[in-house]
This record gives sequence, structure tokens and C-alpha cells, in this order.
Amino acid sequence: MPSLKGRLRKLGLYFAYKALSQTLRIIAHFMSLLFSPKRSQIPPIDDHNIITPAIKLSQQIRDGHVTSEEVVESFISRIKRVNPIINAVVEKRFEDALKEAQEIDRKLQAARNNEGDRSILSMPLVGVPVSVKESIGVDGYSNTGGLLSRRFVKAPKHADAVKLLMSNGMIPIALTNIPELGMWWDASNPVYGCTNNPYDLGRIPGGSSGGEGALLAAAGSVIGIGSDIAGSIRMPANFCGVFGHKPTPFVVSNVGTYPTIKGEREKLFGIGPMTRYACDMAPMLKVLAGTKVSKLRLDEPVDMKKLKVFYVEELGDPLAASCNADMLERLREAVKHLANTYKIPSHCVRFDEFQHGFLLWSAEAHTDPDTPALSKLFNDGLPGELNPVVEIAKKALQTSPHNMNSIVATTLDKFSPGHGTRESKILTARAASLRRGFEELVGDDGVLLVPTHPEPAPKHHTTFLKVFNVSYTSVTSVLQAPITQCPLGLSDEGLPFGVQIIAKPYNDRLTLAVAQELEKAFGGWIPPCRIDT
Repeated sequence: MPSLKGRLRKLGLYFAYKALSQTLRIIAHFMSLLFSPKRSQIPPIDDHNIITPAIKLSQQIRDGHVTSEEVVESFISRIKRVNPIINAVVEKRFEDALKEAQEIDRKLQAARNNEGDRSILSMPLVGVPVSVKESIGVDGYSNTGGLLSRRFVKAPKHADAVKLLMSNGMIPIALTNIPELGMWWDASNPVYGCTNNPYDLGRIPGGSSGGEGALLAAAGSVIGIGSDIAGSIRMPANFCGVFGHKPTPFVVSNVGTYPTIKGEREKLFGIGPMTRYACDMAPMLKVLAGTKVSKLRLDEPVDMKKLKVFYVEELGDPLAASCNADMLERLREAVKHLANTYKIPSHCVRFDEFQHGFLLWSAEAHTDPDTPALSKLFNDGLPGELNPVVEIAKKALQTSPHNMNSIVATTLDKFSPGHGTRESKILTARAASLRRGFEELVGDDGVLLVPTHPEPAPKHHTTFLKVFNVSYTSVTSVLQAPITQCPLGLSDEGLPFGVQIIAKPYNDRLTLAVAQELEKAFGGWIPPCRIDT
């Protein structure tokens, strides 16, 4: 039983955290008033190819109703129209993509004529272009990690995930923007600049897979891949109104990403699909899982009538904002839809450990003594380490090679619970307790729904004042479980938002099935522009 002194100290810290969080939110609010809304200027969609789900596009390509070359040309045309507005694509792969599409068309024609290798006719996504996050290696193309010191660096080879996509007939068409090192929840860096949210150009697309989210939302891509350690797939998918899946850890190979994620931190990290349509996630995941795909049993039907649904409305983290009331109401509607449609139980639950939110994730991310400090990583190719105090001074003189967000990230890293410290041991013990409690709760036939973020996409230049709002995705990363972000519609301001669907490890098929059901009920991706096809 904690002493009175201990309880008073804990209560004092709670109110201090709340006061800090509220002060930062007030400053962020007044800063946001300086940046007026820039409503979507995305051009209308006038090509049916770009609003067709990838699995249907591939079927049309395999049947000879449309060629892969025609489909690739459709997306090249769309990227040329939208990218000057959103700045999502940092390097184009158009010439290589067209050549690869022509070769796929030749092989498909031969297979239809009973000549050559007929296995190409059974590839569910063959001939479809795919966008790739810049930090995931594509041989010979940009792999800077958003660092000015690496601005001329090209990937020496394909990442394992890209190899799998290409060996299954998909065609990388473009590389998309990220923050420096992928270590922020925006997509802005000194090499390629800032990506805009297609629904409001004055807002962020999320991050770190923000270029992916923005390009998908603007219909410049139909399928893509991102990576996620604390919400880097889920937040941009949420802010841009698309689907994103963080797979069960260690199922998808992480080899070929920059910076390299290894050791204990890899349990929090994952490469996964980002798509405009829910039906494309499972086929993408089948390919990305490679030889480990059998562990996921993705072809095993999901009986929704046997599902159990649990949901969380608030984390209770004093550092994070409370969830927007309209978003909470839509979460309840989603739960009610599942419960009523399939006559299944639903329960609002609370995890005490969630109140430690970002701190739990931070402790879990520093359990390996060999994990390099961000201050060293941000200075890749340069002598010494990034010193936040020095960089702030250089920022005032406009001589810093880093974004303000990166300076804040480095500062937070320096104050993270150090490996082996008493605080770290307490937090990692709580993280382990959280995982046990979660897995006991959902079992093999349950899912947990949690808001992806407490508000729709924030304005540019305000995220460093709202940093602890990432608790909604960072604390769920601690579960080391499959998580699908599913869009649930638009706010009164016309901005997308969604929900995280989480299941026990290796039960990815449950989260994907629930996402497909919620897409039918709530509309899934809602275009930020007119459709004139």
C-alpha cells in the first residue's frame, strides 16, 4: 500500500502534467489561428482506373480488359496533377514503372495464350502500381531519411518488402515523403519540404508515412507501403481518411529500411500496407508476409457472429488531450453497428496502464542498451551529436540543418527513461502487465477499438506543442499486436478521422475483417474532390 506521501506526490505529478499539457494546447490553439485554412484544391477525378480497388484493377489486367501500362499511365497522370499541390512524392519512378508494366503485359499475354509461366495469372495484385515510403529502400532511388546530410544517398538495393511486391507483379511508381529519420508524426524535412493534407492544405498529413497517406487520399496511388513504430502508418491513414495496417511484429521483414531498426526496438516496429480500399489490405499483407504468411491464417474465414468487441473511449493519460466528442460518438456508433448487426457483445473497458501512454512506449523503445541515441542518428554523416540547445540557437539564425520537430524529438529522447533505470524497470513491468491484460481480455475471438488520435489533422507548425497526443498510437504499439486503422467519416470541418482495431498477435485477419465491415457501414475513403467519371 503506497504511503500518504507517495500518493500526494503522484497526485501532484498528475496535476503538473495536466497543467503542462493544457498550457501547450492553449499555445497550439493560438498558433493555429495564425495559419488560415487552405481548403482542398485537389483536381476532380476523371479516370475510372484510379478509383478502382487494386484487386479489381489486377483482375481487369489479368483478363485483358485493360493493360498494366494503361493503369500505370493513369496514375502517372494523376500524380502529375496532384503532387504540385500536396508535395507527397519526393522521387518519381515513371520510366522504370512503364517498362516494367510493358513486360508484365507481355508475360500476361503469353500466359493467356498458354505460353510461358502461367503462375502470373494467379497473382492477385499483378500489374498494379504501388507507392513506397522513402525510408524503405528501392534500388537506385532516394533513401535519405529526410536528412540534409544524406540528400544524395540512393538505396543500394531493394528492401525485402519491395522485393516481395515486385516478385508478385506490383510496380513501384513513386517514393513518398517523411519527416527526418521518420521520427515525427508529420511529413516535413529539409530535403523535400512539407507535405500537405489533401482535405485542408494548411494541415499535416500525419507521419511518418505522411506522403503515403496524402498520395492515397488524393487518388495518386491506390496501394502503398509504410512503416510504423509509434503510429507512423496509423496516424497518416487517420488524418488522410484511408486504411493502414501495422502487422503482428516480426511477420513482415524490416530489412532494407533507413534508419535500421533492430534489437529490442524491432518488437514495436513493422512495415505494412496502406490502401484506399479495405479489400486490398489482406492481399497486400499476404505478399508482404512472405514465407511467414501461414502464421496469419488470412484465408481462414472470420465468423463475425462469434466476435467479441471491446472499446476504449479515453486513455486517461494526463499528457494527452481528451478525445473529440464527435469522434467518440462515431466510435460508439461503430461499436453499436457491430453489436446490432451480428448480435455480439460489446463492452467499454479501461486499462490503467494506458494513463502512462507515451511514457510506456518510450521505456519499451529503450530496453536495448545498444539502441543509438537520436542525437547521433540525426547527425548521420556529420561529426558529433545533435545538441538541442545549440540547434535552437542555430534555428533562430536560420542555419540549422534540422526541423524544429527533430530538435523536440531529440530532447524527448534525452529525457526518456534510460535503460536499466528504476523508472524504466517500473514502466516496462507495466507494459508487460498491459500486454497480458489485453490478451486475456480479447482472447482468440475478440477485438479492441481505440481512437487513433484525439482530434483530426492539426495545422502545420503546431505538432511539437501537441506531441503527447501520439499516446493514442504509441501506447497501442506497446501491445505488440496487429492494428488496423479504419476511417469512420469526416468531421464537421470536412477532415477525416478513424479508429484503431486491435487483436491478439497473429489475429490480423480479425482486424482486417472488422475494417471491411466498418467500411461498408461508414463509407471508408471519402474523396477530397469531385469524381467526374
